[in-house]
Amino acid sequence: MLPNFLVIGAGRSGTTSLHHYLGSHPDVYLPRVKSPSHFYCRDRAPSENPGVRLVTRNFFVPNEADYEALFDGVRGEKAIGEVSPAYLASTAVPARIAERIPEARLIAILRNPVDRVYARYVARLRDGLENRSDFAGIVREERTESLIRDDAAGTYLAAGFCSHVLRSYFEKFSRDKIRIHLFEDLRDDAARLMAETFEFLGVDASFRIDTRARHNASGGVIRNPLLRAMWTRSALLRARAQPYVPGWIRGPVSAAVKRDLDRRPLDAELRAELTALYRTEIEKLQQMLNRDLSHWLR
Repeated sequence: MLPNFLVIGAGRSGTTSLHHYLGSHPDVYLPRVKSPSHFYCRDRAPSENPGVRLVTRNFFVPNEADYEALFDGVRGEKAIGEVSPAYLASTAVPARIAERIPEARLIAILRNPVDRVYARYVARLRDGLENRSDFAGIVREERTESLIRDDAAGTYLAAGFCSHVLRSYFEKFSRDKIRIHLFEDLRDDAARLMAETFEFLGVDASFRIDTRARHNASGGVIRNPLLRAMWTRSALLRARAQPYVPGWIRGPVSAAVKRDLDRRPLDAELRAELTALYRTEIEKLQQMLNRDLSHWLR
């Protein structure tokens, strides 16, 4: 069995919360594991970086039979889907989806690229997946490379450019099959966004779910220095253990560790630099979506 809807991204834009909210509806089926990323990793060789290989093995599902097996638990649910933010990082993905699921409904949440890029950095720093403490240095380094890429997965700055990927989706799917929200829609009125999403998926939009919790928000780094050191240095160990530790244990432990965070606001000058960098991209998205995004440029 294949899904009939996909949440295609974007990463660090509320997709983990959306995964939890969707899974709360009795007529929506989602695999327990988020981000199988099948249509991204299907024809992709394993990363040469052993750390990346270790982390992605817990959710990447390149094999077609294994991917279809994710949906073996369907018991009459009307909306069957999965959430994989990597689908908005590659221009090759839309054609792959259209080939296998031409009638799929697609959902995306977009976020101010400046906030999204920095949130990814802070989350990776918090979790021990990034050891560079100078974000300005990362920006300088990545700005020496091409930022409009056919595949921007795993990047910081390049991942903030997604209008050309969206255009690839618009070329393969009719606009009535694609629903695009903003991060602000989820942040300010998650209940309304979910009702609209349920209606889009053809399930009972009046079913009320609990949208008070925010899942996997980046926030900042762990304030307690001892706890921070233990958590960040155990990143690969946690990745190895993940398949053997049930989610009902991992989730509360992770939430407890990240309860007290030291906020790391983005430097004002660097924010201004990144806003200028993304200005043309934001203007393109504004035109494509027919939504006012001027607040992203302030």
